[in-house]
Amino acid sequence: MDRFERMIRSAAGLHAQLAQSNPKLARGQVWCNSCGATRKVDSAHCLRHGWPLCCGSTMSIDSPQERAKETRG
Repeated sequence: MDRFERMIRSAAGLHAQLAQSNPKLARGQVWCNSCGATRKVDSAHCLRHGWPLCCGSTMSIDSPQERAKETRG
């Protein structure tokens, strides 16, 4: 196997590795900041092909409770 093939094979699993590296991505759930809708997602797929949209905006990996906690400081 040549160097290029090794690079391609190692990159193939990159999105899955990234999705598992962050607890918020690993839980596979997103929320709409506008209407509160929630959706189960495959984070690796979203990293590869784009994040889901709702109410015209990108959905968040932060739950409503996490967002409220951040705004309270």
